[in-house]
Amino acid sequence: MKIFRRITAAAVVVFIAVQFVFAVPAGAINVTDYMYNRKYTLVTDILRKDTETLDAVKALGKTVVFISVSDGKHKAKVFYAKSKELNNALYSAFTKARASGIVPKWFKTDIVVSEETVTYRQFCADNRNKYIGSMRSGIAFSSDYSAALLEAQINSAGMVDSENTGKIDFAKVNAELSAMGRKTLKTVPSKLLLFRTQGYFAENTAYAMKLENGTFATTGRRILPADRDTAEMLAQKSSGYLSSICGEDGKFVYGYYPIDNEPIEGYNMLRHAGTVWNLIMQYEMCGDESLVPVIERSLAYLGKSVVYKDEKTAFINDGTALNIGGNGLALLAYTTYSEVFCTNRYNALIRALACGIMYMQKSDGSFTHTLNKYTYKTAEDYIVIYYDGEAAYGLAKAYGVLGDERFLKSAKKAADYFIKKHYEKEHSHWISYTFNELTKYAPEEKYFEFGLRNVNEDDFSSTVHNTRAGINSASETMNAAFEMYDRLISSRKKCAYLDEFNAKQLLRAVIRRTEYGLNYFMFPEYAMYFKAPETIVYGFAVREDNFRTRIDDIQHFMDGYYMFWKNYDVIESYKETLL
Repeated sequence: MKIFRRITAAAVVVFIAVQFVFAVPAGAINVTDYMYNRKYTLVTDILRKDTETLDAVKALGKTVVFISVSDGKHKAKVFYAKSKELNNALYSAFTKARASGIVPKWFKTDIVVSEETVTYRQFCADNRNKYIGSMRSGIAFSSDYSAALLEAQINSAGMVDSENTGKIDFAKVNAELSAMGRKTLKTVPSKLLLFRTQGYFAENTAYAMKLENGTFATTGRRILPADRDTAEMLAQKSSGYLSSICGEDGKFVYGYYPIDNEPIEGYNMLRHAGTVWNLIMQYEMCGDESLVPVIERSLAYLGKSVVYKDEKTAFINDGTALNIGGNGLALLAYTTYSEVFCTNRYNALIRALACGIMYMQKSDGSFTHTLNKYTYKTAEDYIVIYYDGEAAYGLAKAYGVLGDERFLKSAKKAADYFIKKHYEKEHSHWISYTFNELTKYAPEEKYFEFGLRNVNEDDFSSTVHNTRAGINSASETMNAAFEMYDRLISSRKKCAYLDEFNAKQLLRAVIRRTEYGLNYFMFPEYAMYFKAPETIVYGFAVREDNFRTRIDDIQHFMDGYYMFWKNYDVIESYKETLL
């Protein structure tokens, strides 16, 4: 079905192009004008059938239109028009946009549908102690909209000091108004007009789409269901993004703060290994063969960080020390590669890395977190709980590929330590992964119970369901626990803790985080407003940290979508009984 849809879409594009060529005299074709005319027609056709928006505009008593265009490489230019008549406002804004000469790879039209006047003092009070990117309304600094900015323009330039004072950076406002060819502000207005828009977007000449106009972060992105097809689309786009930032040496660009297009430092082999692991899973989801050479060279880059204590014991050197988390994540990458590509190519390395983790395990089941890279003696005994989960999960995966009982025994020993020390209080996604994997091979009641406690204690599933924060690992935590829960139910194993486990809330959290993750994906209709759209489009941006876009953010979000995709049919069947 998907292939048919793609073929049909391609045929439509070809048909339109052919019709255009034969309709226009030779030598008279202007491709840029054609793109403008075609995309304008597509978005306005949707608008004219959108009675909800038309009714809202009618009730408002005026039409305010913003048209945004970007060539995909540069920040969108925004053109404004206002009129009593819809057609006049639309065509006026469109004429200005077309006259700009910008190749409209991405074309977006926004219509104002509601407005509210607030004092500047009240605005500051309402917007302080939040985070950059939390504005969900546009701002008109004059009642006639002659000085007005869209919500995406405000957020993408970090114009509101939401984290502290809630004040507006008027120097940034004036810079944006100037870029639009509008009059700049000489004084801070005492009142502001907050407005919401309904958007329509065209990224090609075959079709356009109405955008979300919901609450909080749903505003301004395309309308998509949380289903398997959407997960596969995200994998196709996200893996393409990762491919585009993977160098010939196999190393990725770590990330950007896109408001200022500032590269992010802090690359290490743990983050690299986790990204490769996720890229392999994305390949499994979308089957894009162009990903294979990217996977191969990024695995080779990871291999350069492997050091051997002896021929049977290996570690990942993260640059400063030998890190047990690196061993765990490298095992995830190499074992998943082995499973997906049906190969034993890395078996010896998998065994040596697993033995490295066992070398760092103490008699009580806990782990030493880093070793001195020269002496192989303890550097730091404990750093963060995530390393424990990564190590134990890696051991369980190594057992799944190699069947070496030593690794299962070591993973169980670590799991018993986690139970004894009440690691469920931390609600770690890596712990959720560990117990999901472990119960495949050791389906013991204590392991099922602990895996359920990890998401049930402290009403954690409800917290994850209700929070507005991105929490890029939350979907992983919930989906891994859900897979384990289904294994417990399907196998009819005994687990007394089920009597107090809230399975309904777990499923609701799985669904909510899948839906909510879409708000953090950088679709072009939002990426187009940032300084350098190419550096973030089709990645995941953490709004709570200045729209931070990093490879490990992509990993965590897409790990969750992979688990959702993998268990989609099961999730759907549970909806009938739990919801």
